[in-house]
Amino acid sequence: MKKILLALAVLFSPLALFAQNSMPSNEELAELLSKASQKITSFQEAVQGAKLFLDKQDPKLVSNYMDTAKTAQEIIRVGQKEGASAYRLVGLLSLLDDMTVDAANASFRLMQEEVKAVEAKQANVNVVAAILPLNAAQTGLNDISELLLHATLRYVGSEEQALIKLLDSAGKPK
Repeated sequence: MKKILLALAVLFSPLALFAQNSMPSNEELAELLSKASQKITSFQEAVQGAKLFLDKQDPKLVSNYMDTAKTAQEIIRVGQKEGASAYRLVGLLSLLDDMTVDAANASFRLMQEEVKAVEAKQANVNVVAAILPLNAAQTGLNDISELLLHATLRYVGSEEQALIKLLDSAGKPK
């Protein structure tokens, strides 16, 4: 088992070096989680603003998007209450990525429909008004994801370094 852990440590040591030996502080992580929550709320508002148009394409879209957002908000709530964990941070990154893609997908769907409407001379300015917040939500989710990714890499790298030190000290006779 020790050999496997050591092999994993060697395999992931470039990640640990990238982490620059600096575990993100609780304050830094709390601030990032708070900002992520704000970006998720913006996403939820944008989806609700586009609900009328999205429901026409697929009635399950809005529900699926909102479920993803709700799950991400719950991970944030637990992280703020109990503190960070690599597991929660990676899970949150995955959900933020899903929502970024969802916002882009929703925006694209609405743009496609509006192009058809313009060609049929039935353009609806409300569709364009629904697209803009989706685009803003996509950008915001992408930006906070990048910041959280860097903090998560530092977090995981620091944990790996601590594990390596622990394993090294456990293997040395006193």
